[in-house]
Amino acid sequence: MNKKGSISRISILPFLNLYKLGIFETLHAKGPCENRESSSPRKCETTRASQPKEQPADTDRAAGGDAPPIKICRCRSPDSSCSAGDRGKTGAGVTGSRGIAVCRPKEENLPAGSVNPGLLRHIHNTARYRIPQCFEGGSISVKQSSSGNWVLGHSLSFSSVSPGGYKLMLSYANKKKPSAMPYFVMEAAPGGQLSCEMRVGPTSGTRATVMAQIADAELYSFESIIDAYFNRFTASIIAVNREFIALHYLQAVTDTLSLGAEVVARGHSTEVSSASGAGRWASGDHALSATLGNRGLDLCYARDIKPFLTVAAMLEVGFAVRRAVATLAYEWHTQDWTVRASADSDGLVGATLQKAIGGTKAQLGCAISALLNHPNDKFRLGFAITAAIV
Repeated sequence: MNKKGSISRISILPFLNLYKLGIFETLHAKGPCENRESSSPRKCETTRASQPKEQPADTDRAAGGDAPPIKICRCRSPDSSCSAGDRGKTGAGVTGSRGIAVCRPKEENLPAGSVNPGLLRHIHNTARYRIPQCFEGGSISVKQSSSGNWVLGHSLSFSSVSPGGYKLMLSYANKKKPSAMPYFVMEAAPGGQLSCEMRVGPTSGTRATVMAQIADAELYSFESIIDAYFNRFTASIIAVNREFIALHYLQAVTDTLSLGAEVVARGHSTEVSSASGAGRWASGDHALSATLGNRGLDLCYARDIKPFLTVAAMLEVGFAVRRAVATLAYEWHTQDWTVRASADSDGLVGATLQKAIGGTKAQLGCAISALLNHPNDKFRLGFAITAAIV
């Protein structure tokens, strides 16, 4: 946000997000949701994975391609946090639709029917979760559970293109009931960088989330989200720093069709405030979702070819930046490993492999990442190991 210079385009593996996978379970490869009932794209509601793409220097990831540029903090890797303002390369997506993929247990104590339609910012998850979360360099992370609900973790990363080093992680979650509120996740580095996320449930039908990043004794980012679940519809209020506030609404018209809308108001640049409509159709093994507004068009389609194979196609068109990006992706998973790969019209080809190694006293997992940038003739390779002491 207010550091000079440019940051590396390829980030290391976001350890905070690995740490949250499956509510702090060991990194493994049992598909996008362990508790899903079938392979239908409609069954799994997760937050979308980070883009395995290199962002152009002139792209405003914090608020969309047609918004004024926002300075970015160099103290952290660019994709190391869930930014609610990330709208993708062209700025065509709805607020929060490019958040980090975190697979959490199904929420309990929510109003009947609130799972359908879910939240508007998750409308494209079925397709976008298939995009691999690529990283560069090497990393080792270890976490150990205490007798209570606290989990302590350590990570060490090495990278030639982004900041690395040691990080301390601390989390709180109800082990007997992982979906219960509250939960808390914090990541700290010796240099004074700190990022944290806290989620609470004020009532049975509401959820409040706060995310903050601190570095050099300054608050670089502060995001707050309030979600309200009702029978057959949901609503959200998202505020990012002092830049903008977004209002979301999504209504389940039928069991297969959902319609919604987003309104974004900006404090400093009212001329780039926006409004968009959204729709999703899901039936069996198919899911089609789209958002259309004055910013652009975001279209996604996903289909389960086999119980272990899902393919997805995505198209985002930014009207203001006059740019379009098309992406093809797939996910192949078994009980012990998951492969995700994607290729887009910008010439970026990425893939990740996650494998559960197992163990007696420690549950081990590994991940391998590869990213090829054809236009720049660059190749990035990453390898990560996680261990959960039991």
